Amino acid sequence: MDFFTRIFVFHFDRSFSGKGWRQLLWLCVVIFLVFIVSYVVCRSCLDLTADSDGFLYQVISLFIDPGSVWSVTGIPRWLAVTVSVVGLILFCGLLISVLSNMLERRVERYRDGDISYPMQGHVVIIGFDDMVPMLIRQICNDSRYGNCYILVQSCMPTPEVRSKIHTELGAKDEKRIVILYARRDSAEDLKKLYTPQAREIFLIGERNEHDHDSLNIECLKKIVDIHKQHKDCPKKTFTVLFEYQTTFAAFQVTDLSSEWRQYIKFRPFNFYEEWAKKVLVKGHYVAGDEFIEYPLLDREPITADSNKHVHLVIIGMSRMGVALGVEAAQLLHFPNFCLDGRHKSIITFIDEVADEEMNFFRGRYRHYFEVASTTYCEVTSEGELKKTLLPPTRFQGKDADFLDVGFEFIKGRAESPAIQNLIRNWANEENELLTIAICLNYPPQSMAMGLYLPDNVYDKNIPVLIRQETSAALLAMLNSKKTEEDSHKYSHVFPFGMLSNCYDLDNRNILLAQSVNYIYTYYNQYKSLPEALPAETVLADYWNQLPVALQWSNLYNAYSIRLKLRSLGITDYDNLQLDSAQIDCLAKVEHNRWNVEKLLLGYRKPTSEELESIRKDDVLRKEYKRRLVHPDICPYDELSEDSVNYDKCIAAGIPLMVNFDTPPSL
Repeated sequence: MDFFTRIFVFHFDRSFSGKGWRQLLWLCVVIFLVFIVSYVVCRSCLDLTADSDGFLYQVISLFIDPGSVWSVTGIPRWLAVTVSVVGLILFCGLLISVLSNMLERRVERYRDGDISYPMQGHVVIIGFDDMVPMLIRQICNDSRYGNCYILVQSCMPTPEVRSKIHTELGAKDEKRIVILYARRDSAEDLKKLYTPQAREIFLIGERNEHDHDSLNIECLKKIVDIHKQHKDCPKKTFTVLFEYQTTFAAFQVTDLSSEWRQYIKFRPFNFYEEWAKKVLVKGHYVAGDEFIEYPLLDREPITADSNKHVHLVIIGMSRMGVALGVEAAQLLHFPNFCLDGRHKSIITFIDEVADEEMNFFRGRYRHYFEVASTTYCEVTSEGELKKTLLPPTRFQGKDADFLDVGFEFIKGRAESPAIQNLIRNWANEENELLTIAICLNYPPQSMAMGLYLPDNVYDKNIPVLIRQETSAALLAMLNSKKTEEDSHKYSHVFPFGMLSNCYDLDNRNILLAQSVNYIYTYYNQYKSLPEALPAETVLADYWNQLPVALQWSNLYNAYSIRLKLRSLGITDYDNLQLDSAQIDCLAKVEHNRWNVEKLLLGYRKPTSEELESIRKDDVLRKEYKRRLVHPDICPYDELSEDSVNYDKCIAAGIPLMVNFDTPPSL
């Protein structure tokens, strides 16, 4: 009995509770067997005197049409009625019920995201969080994507995913959305995404995951394994979200394996870094009809003879605050520092646990602070500020404090009288271009802080950036003005950090970075500038051969071009030309920028003993670079002639880049 139950009953229950076609198959088998039995029984009871021609058709008629009982001849009436009733149950009862159930299950599976469709040329979004509906809207509004389908894979309940997407899209765009309920850590589920046939893949991940970044990398590995199984699978662009800045920073200097790069174009991004670039590099935010233009940190050109410097004050060392500070350090480099080393750009963090956050920040960017002094202030119990100068942790003398960007850390609550008075004094500084960014983790608290700063901050139209999370409507209404004459108290208060349109689909800054790379590569080979830049496909080929760390280096160079040209008083890029003095100036500024970039990305300055060994052995020089130790991290006047020529080459190539194709950031 146990054997019979296991073999027949168990397998029947499992099969019949599965997909609809299995139910239909079971029913067809049962109908066939019952029909054979009925046929055999009726045949055995057939009256030998009756006409047996067409007997098979008579039994079929009994099965499918109960009304044919009176027209059947040659078999007992009770048997004809019995066969007719059995047929009625099987065809009119079970068959219709199974077909109806199949349709209902199909609809239910679609609503639950349990159906996978073979797709091609589609966009795949793996994972779902509050950022995804806005990303989908961006894709739908971008003409470059045409009318391709957008496949969203998530392990969240599909009705919830569909409901969140519905709030952002119109009926026409919703027809392009396909939702699949699946896990991104399952290779079997990932095959249902048809990523080898996809146009582009966004690997976002699910919300509220502690191991979010690890799961994204594990998912990427599984997808690469899937692509390996497809012969001649073209490279696909993978945009991978890293939630934590430490992971994101690691992948800025850590290259993917050569095996992986055969199948994917890897683009890591971080929400906070993206917003920092949107505010500081791109300078504006667009979401539908909403447009916010952010003020420049250098609101006037800081030329070589300028006495001014930029001061960015960040209240709250949240992830957004740190990202904003680090991005600013990559950009704020001006020619007046080259003539007078006192004109440094200053980035000040204010936080009530700034001592703990400072230690973490200095540890994360340890190589920067090996050569740079730091100012630490603390509000004492008497309400006064106690200032301490922290020297570089490793180098001294001429090997230290040659950077043109400095960090300050102030421990205390920003609403305290001592810090409010400090902000008031900063606002009154004539030679200081002050910008204040409120980056507290709780948006209402950020709003309150940003709207109740000292009065002279608003009177002097000092930009105040306030981190918001979902909507910028309130602040957008507060700072609205039709003309410059309509300026009012809050007209220079700007929202930023919203979830909508956080990722920039416009990759034309990459084109500018590819131009930087091509000019550098061309100069390295021919020791001269190219007369013109090649086609975009050629630039992309050179770019794809670069390690990830060098790609980021070129990107940061590209981000800084607008600001460097403005420091020369250049805002019109049509038929741009630079003279030798301007090229020399830009080369010095570029090296100062490059120093900070390398140190923040994890490179370090070599010791004097290491530097002496590097200069004697080119092989050793390459080995040290591979270990992120770079001999050119030093003041500009200590560079070798070759290194100086490379800086001048990049500066001289700027007209080629901006005349080739001017990106929106320029």
